[in-house]
Amino acid sequence: MSLLMVLLLMVPVGARAGDLGGGTSGVPGTWYLGSDPSWVDPAKAPIVFIHGYNSSASVWWDGNDMYQTALANGYQTAFIDLYPERDMWDNGAMLAGKLKQIYEYFGNKKLVVVGHSKGGVDTQTALVHYGAHQYVSNVITLSSPHHGTQLSDLAHSSSAWWLAALVGNNNDATRSLQTGNMSYFRSITDSHSNSSKNRYYTLGGYKWGSFGSALYWGGLYLSSYGSNDGVVTVASSRLPGGTIVREGAWNHTTIREGSNTFSVFKPYTMSEQPAVASAFSAAESIVAEHGTNQIVKGRKAEKAIKESFVIEDGAEGFQMAFLSEKKLASLKLKGPDGQEYKAAKIAQDKGDFFKGAWVHTFDIAKPAAGKWNVTGPAAAYLLVVGIDSPLDVELKKDKNQSVKASYKTKWIKYDRDSKKKLKEAGKGSKTGKVLDGDLTDPGVYNLTTEVTGVDAKGKPFERTIIESIYVDENGKTHR
Repeated sequence: MSLLMVLLLMVPVGARAGDLGGGTSGVPGTWYLGSDPSWVDPAKAPIVFIHGYNSSASVWWDGNDMYQTALANGYQTAFIDLYPERDMWDNGAMLAGKLKQIYEYFGNKKLVVVGHSKGGVDTQTALVHYGAHQYVSNVITLSSPHHGTQLSDLAHSSSAWWLAALVGNNNDATRSLQTGNMSYFRSITDSHSNSSKNRYYTLGGYKWGSFGSALYWGGLYLSSYGSNDGVVTVASSRLPGGTIVREGAWNHTTIREGSNTFSVFKPYTMSEQPAVASAFSAAESIVAEHGTNQIVKGRKAEKAIKESFVIEDGAEGFQMAFLSEKKLASLKLKGPDGQEYKAAKIAQDKGDFFKGAWVHTFDIAKPAAGKWNVTGPAAAYLLVVGIDSPLDVELKKDKNQSVKASYKTKWIKYDRDSKKKLKEAGKGSKTGKVLDGDLTDPGVYNLTTEVTGVDAKGKPFERTIIESIYVDENGKTHR
């Protein structure tokens, strides 16, 4: 019955009747009109909803009450299918044209745009770089990665890029959301003359999904970089020059559900704006410190999986998310004391950057110090270990070198072609820390640094640091 109601209320524009999109099968460039409310309040602007990465317009009404909530509150609505796997430049160019069409359809009445996740980045690109600011009054972004997401850095790292590619999530969209690339994007967007021609309002979340889910292990990985919703950190959801409406207990899915957030951002859809809640200045630092509590490893095991990592003395516990392209019921984790463990939860990733991979989650309390071994059948895999340990604090504040560490960095470099597309260009490596001056050729560098050493008591430890930087045509580094 709910599907029938949607079919009756939604009118596809530019597509055959009944073609309402769905999942990732929407038709890019198609837009849809919601039913008109019984009375159209002139103080309420039409709302245009923009989906995020690996999604389509139907995400707003299929298993989501956002459309119904907006209609019940008396709003005219429209929804647009963008390319689910392309970067902000392709989507921004397309979106600019569609916003013009929708603006004209509603009688040249300025629109309010609500963008979820990457949809917020696509929206700002359309308004600032493709001139669509003239059709829009306000923009509301729901957990948009305005500064990128470290999950994108992970997906394009030397440890994980091939698994992301294997499950079909290594594309222009994910490459564009690397934090280094988005730092460069901010540098050419925040200073643009069009950036101040619209009002921007942001919402961010700090709740993960259920244990073992994609949003849980994503939250585990991102925890090194601060509060997050399983895909995007709260810091990244803040837009320079924008207004923070609220940062609440939402995960990356629930933040786009009508019953959770429509009433929160509704005041910013009206002609009369409420008092500014919390303006975010571009001068504020949002760059998170590199994580110091992670170990990341991955490769394609042609025969059996034989992997190991070191847990230091004094660790309170650790959790491991082991991702592979198939379910591994026989996967085992063995401690240095000989005790064996099986995954506490096995589930298929339904998130963004590793959608389709199988996640095997382990939760170990009071782990024995020493080498831990992972064994299983042949498979392509990525393991992420998050450690709860006093050493994490020492690694960040240590200035007297009581913690002795060595560094080895590998990187993958991505170039841009004339259409601003990222493409893999080559690989490199260096023993020791990589400094800004070490990387001079323009492009995006995805760096994976393996850290090994001993603590103040002489006990061994290891960590992995993954980051990306952008080197522009003038040799300036953007982090």
